[in-house]
Amino acid sequence: MSSKEYVKMLSDSLDKKVELLRQLQGLNQEQKNILEDSESTPDMLDDNIEKKSDVIERLDKMDEGFQSLYDKVKDDLSSKREEYASEIKHMQEQIALVTDLSTDVQAKEMQNRELARAKFSHIRSQIRETKHGQKAVASYYASMMNNTGYEDSQFWDKKK
Repeated sequence: MSSKEYVKMLSDSLDKKVELLRQLQGLNQEQKNILEDSESTPDMLDDNIEKKSDVIERLDKMDEGFQSLYDKVKDDLSSKREEYASEIKHMQEQIALVTDLSTDVQAKEMQNRELARAKFSHIRSQIRETKHGQKAVASYYASMMNNTGYEDSQFWDKKK
C-alpha cells in the first residue's frame, strides 16, 4: 500500500473519530436529561451508559489503528512535507477539532458525574426517610398491639 493511501486512511480515521465524538456528545446530553428527569428509571441510565461504553471502545480501537497507520507513514510525511501539505493541513484541522470535542466531552462527563452524585444522594436520603417512616409505623403498630387498653384478668379473693 502506498503512503498516499495510508495518509488517506489517516484522514478518514480522523473523520470517523470526529463522528464518534459527536455521538458521545449526544449521549452525554441524553445522560444529563436522564439524570435531571425525576421520572427516569435506572434502566434508562444503564442503557445510556452501555451505549457510551460502546462508543468509547470504538474510539479506543480507532486510536490504536490511527497510531499504527501513523507509525507507517510518519517518515514519509516528514520527508515529503510539501507533497502532503494539503493533507497535513487538513489532518491538523481535524486533530484540532478532535481535541476540542474531546475537551467538551470530558467537561460534560464531569458535569454528569456531579449530577449523578446529587441524584444518588437524594435517592439515598429518600430511602433513609422511608426506612425511618417504616420503623415508626412498625413501632406504633407494635405498641398498639401490646397496649389494648385491657388489663390482665385478676381474681379477687374475698375471703379473709
